[in-house]
Amino acid sequence: MDILYFAGVEFNDIENRLVIDLGAGTGRLSIASAFLKARYILSIDIDLDAINILKRNINRLDLDHLIFPICADIKNFNISDFLFSQNMHITTIMNPPFGVQRKAADRKFLQTAFSFSNVVYSIHLANEGVQKFISRYSNKFNWKVNYIFPYQLILEKSYDFHKQKKKLIDVDIYRFERRKITAY
Repeated sequence: MDILYFAGVEFNDIENRLVIDLGAGTGRLSIASAFLKARYILSIDIDLDAINILKRNINRLDLDHLIFPICADIKNFNISDFLFSQNMHITTIMNPPFGVQRKAADRKFLQTAFSFSNVVYSIHLANEGVQKFISRYSNKFNWKVNYIFPYQLILEKSYDFHKQKKKLIDVDIYRFERRKITAY
């Protein structure tokens, strides 16, 4: 949840903003965004079971007027500019797959977020090579890494390939901003 502390408190990128939670799962980040006074939250996940749990959670917490779950594959998800007013600020938050089991799994999440966001927060494995790659990759889309926050994440066993019940892993929380285009 520290990703939301950085986004909501340190940078004021949650309050009164449209928040898009890519790979939302059961909606921890979405629900926390609602309590940080996001204007609306779109929670996108491919797993219908996770979306159904999210729906039950937001109904129980009376947040169904703020959080809108969408079951969709990130590969096919896009937002058209005409859906929102020009002054609507979009903050994307995500904890994408790290690409350990499926190489480059996180790239489509970043590419999708870069296509419609004003600012992006994303969690990736802490590693110097990953940092260099993420910086180069974001630059391809005219984005830059604005801040990197080191963090230790508790990863709970949720897939068959996870061997331990819980594992502490070093990650980096990235904040990305669109590069300003300068006229000559």
